[in-house]
Amino acid sequence: MFNLQMLIATKRYLENLKTPVFSGNESVSGGTDQIITIPCYNEPAIEDTIQSLIQCKKPPGAVEILVLVNAPVHTPEDILAANRRSYNQLLYLAEKYNSGSFKIIPLYTDSLPAKHTGAGIPRKLLMDEAVRRFCAIGKENGVIISLDADCLVEQNYLQAIAEAFSSDKDLCTATIEFHHPVEHLSPADPLRQAMGSYEAYLRYYRAALEYCGFPYPYYTIGSAMAFRVSIYTRAGGMGKQAAGEDFYFLQKAFPLGKTKHIDTTKVYPAARLSDRVPFGTGPAIEKMLSENQTIKTTYSFESFQALKVFFDRLEFFYQAGDAEIFSVFSSFPSYLQDFLSEDDWMEHLHEIRSNCSSYTFFRKRFFNYFNAFKVVKCLNFVHLERLSLQNVYTQIEALKAHFFTS
Repeated sequence: MFNLQMLIATKRYLENLKTPVFSGNESVSGGTDQIITIPCYNEPAIEDTIQSLIQCKKPPGAVEILVLVNAPVHTPEDILAANRRSYNQLLYLAEKYNSGSFKIIPLYTDSLPAKHTGAGIPRKLLMDEAVRRFCAIGKENGVIISLDADCLVEQNYLQAIAEAFSSDKDLCTATIEFHHPVEHLSPADPLRQAMGSYEAYLRYYRAALEYCGFPYPYYTIGSAMAFRVSIYTRAGGMGKQAAGEDFYFLQKAFPLGKTKHIDTTKVYPAARLSDRVPFGTGPAIEKMLSENQTIKTTYSFESFQALKVFFDRLEFFYQAGDAEIFSVFSSFPSYLQDFLSEDDWMEHLHEIRSNCSSYTFFRKRFFNYFNAFKVVKCLNFVHLERLSLQNVYTQIEALKAHFFTS
């Protein structure tokens, strides 16, 4: 998949980089194929994450682990003290375990801008650093792996990712199977119940996207993704959002090349509450428990059935005239008609068709318009106006029943 266009994108990205260099004194092994990036803020169990990686079976190429222990300015002293302890732990682990083919590189900053709290900016700093290091050894197609400081991984984690990318030169981006471990908790524990239903929601949403024909039905979890340097730079790099930076970045990356879900290994993010970011798993669980809810609600399967009816007619929309299109449009559920009308979808359709010479290009450009953000906007609209959110487990059964009866 690596080509001149991607090489140029990487070169330009490097030339325009304004993020600081953190690891300038650390040489890069020429055999480095994977660089794992881990932001660390007030994470007392970071040693467990690193030990989990140390215990992995080693892949053919060299591996680097960049850990940025970070804090914004004006961080309370108790958190800064915890960060310094983590940094010292990492220095000890690096001294003990570093070798020519496996290197832990601890990095530290306590001066991030206060307006950029959350994982976005430290994740970006780390990944930009990975770009510099790969390009220093001419590996513009090396693999950047994103992990969090509260995760454990299976022993074949490094090998499975290496195999996925080395066996398929066209592979650009990968998502990785995950599970939030709660089995150690009592079945009656509210955290176990809430986390179980939230994970069920994540799996339902992905399966429902695939069912309705959306072309990028992948998880968007920051601790379970990997991509080539060339895709990272072509997508414009990681954003600085306080939360959701993984979702925003991957929506730019997915259309640029082949994506695969790696299900031969697994990441285990901690099942815990969090108030550091405004949305995501931790805040969602905290909100559920604060409202005495242990079962997640989700978009109804009916709404995905409506989207499927819409997406299934794309080739017809590419070829048909306005009168024929309007006739089909009039058969859609009224709530979908309302959303599409408010979105001026016919104007978008005309503009897209006028700039496409084939259905293949039309379909790609259509989903650049009706992207993951538009899908969420549509689902929110129809559930605010007409439909109601449903128990996630009943909607999973509805989805399963459709497959068994169709």
